[in-house]
Formats: sequence, C-alpha cells, structure tokens
Amino acid sequence: MKAELYTDPAAFDTLRAEWADLLARSTFDTLFLRPEWLGAWWQVFGPEGALRLIAVRDDAGRLVGLAPLFLAEVAADASAPLPAMSFERPRPEHGAARLPALLLVGGTEVSDYLDCIVDPAQAPAVYEAIVATLEQQVPGWAWLDLHGLPEASPTPGALAGLARDRGLAVALGQEDVCPVVALPETWEAYLATLGKKQRHELRRKMRNIAQAGPVRLVEARDPAELEGHLQTFIALHEASTPDKADFMRDPRMRRFFGLVARMALENGWLDLSFLALGDELAATMFCFRYRGAELVYNSGFNPQAWPGLSPGIVLLGRCIQRAIEAGLREFDFLQGDERYKYDFGARDRAVQRLLIRRG
Repeated sequence: MKAELYTDPAAFDTLRAEWADLLARSTFDTLFLRPEWLGAWWQVFGPEGALRLIAVRDDAGRLVGLAPLFLAEVAADASAPLPAMSFERPRPEHGAARLPALLLVGGTEVSDYLDCIVDPAQAPAVYEAIVATLEQQVPGWAWLDLHGLPEASPTPGALAGLARDRGLAVALGQEDVCPVVALPETWEAYLATLGKKQRHELRRKMRNIAQAGPVRLVEARDPAELEGHLQTFIALHEASTPDKADFMRDPRMRRFFGLVARMALENGWLDLSFLALGDELAATMFCFRYRGAELVYNSGFNPQAWPGLSPGIVLLGRCIQRAIEAGLREFDFLQGDERYKYDFGARDRAVQRLLIRRG
C-alpha cells in the first residue's frame, strides 16, 4: 500500500474518474461522496490551504482508499464526550475552546452522509495506511472528528480500533437518523404499507387539491430555466419557517445550492419540483436521484397559499409516486426525525459520529 497526501483542491478534478470508480465499489455509494459534490462544497466552504486528502493505492497503483479531510479550528466544549459543533454555522457554546481538528470535506451542515471511501476487499490495509499517514504526514491536529458516517460504514469500527491500539481517546455515538422508505413496485402497494389513518389522510389531501382546480407538477429540466427555478425554490424555502429563512440568508448557502443544482442537473441527478395550482407555485421539493434512491434534500412551501389544502404534503406524495413509477428502490428523507417522515412510512437509518482525540 502507498498513501499520498493531497493539499491542492485540484485533486477533486484530477482524481475524479478513479474516485467515482472507487465509490462504486465501496460499501455505501452516495451522491454526497462524489468528487463533484465535495468539490462544490470546497469551492464555497473550504478554508484556504487546509485540504488534507489522503489517497491510498495498492501495489498495482489502483486507488483503493480515500480520506477526504481538511484541517480547521473548531469551537467546542472539550469536556463533552461528543461536543456539539458546526463548521459552516458555528454557534457560541458555553465553555467552548478552539481546537485544531481534522474534519471530512462536506462539513457538518449540508452533506447528509460522509465517510472515508474504501474498497471493501482492501479495507484493513487501507485504514492502516490512512492512520499511518495521519501520524506521520499530517501534523497539528488534536481531534479527528468524523460526522455523518452511514450505518453501513466500516469506518467507525476500523478507525476506533486502530486509535485505541495507539492509546488514543475514542468516542463513538449516533449523531442523527435518516428515515428511509423502502419503495414497493406500485403506488397502491406503497399506500398499503401506511397506517389506515395516514393512508386515508394522504388520499383525502391529494383528492381535495385535484378538486380545487388545475393542478400540475413543474419540474426543473431545462438548464436555461434553472436560475429562475432556484430563485423560486429559495423564496418558498425562506417562507416556510424562520429557521429556514435564517439558513438561506447566508449567501454561502445560496451559492452552494446553486452549484450543486447545476452540477446535479448536468449529471442527470437533479429532481427539483414544484406544485402549481393554476399559475401559483405553492410548494417545492429539492431532491436528487442517485443509484436507485430519491434523496430528499430540502423543501419549502408558502404557508399563506391554498389554506387547508396541504400543498407540501401533496407534493411529497406525488414525489413518492413518481419515484415508484421510475423504479427507484428507496425514498431517503435524509437527516432529521421530523414526524411527517414517519407518517409516510419511513424507518430510521442511523448516522454515526466518531471523535478521536490525541495529546
């Protein structure tokens, strides 16, 4: 095994083909680990000079592992086992200290799954090479703080074991959940999986809107119209709740959403939809389609529009129906345990966090 350390962000492009091939062989292939996604994140949020991307190759020169890391100071309560922290939106915490930490490219706020990317057939040697590189070639870090690790990932167990062998402090815990709906082959079969009350309510709301006037689904497919669709999405997103308005008020968030929307549209992964009654757009779903899954990234609705007709719920139902018709295998609501996700039949997939401390 040979490990190479990349500090130039050009690596997101130079490694792209090999990276995508490795991701397809890995345990958990997701859009959030694509070089296109992480490269877009780096353009907006990456600190200058901070990239510490480790690439591991086997003796034949084939890429078998990637640890897309960066080094940054974070503010966190060092006395807590898994202290609350945000990289993109740091919030003052009582007793917080500034510490140099290695984090996964993709951050803590806008990428729902993150991980090292490893060929399962080479996993033990790859993780050994990553840890050795961190010890020998990456000075100056006190924490290795890995957020968003998927339930299926081998990374938490492998790195925790290697860290303990070296006498380092390890904390591992569940960070969040991603509720996921396993999609059957037909809409009627999906409805049959819901509780009687939820099934009745969904049918009633979809029927009521259909009776209110000409309802249509507007989809962002034309690159020439994407900017207008993005502005409409942002307006509906901000109108939804004060928290969403605050989130999107950050110009970096607006830029990031624009970058990933254009990237996803170019690659056939974007599913940005709106529900229209007549000429009025009242709800939106910002989703991605990737490797047989619909990823529900964000949403918005105008709470003043169509009172009593629940356009957001109806649009969500329509999106599930389209996903089934497209032959997708799962509908992933991504991080957050909001009640409505379970009303649509979702079951939790755990997201883990691993914190390794040294010194």
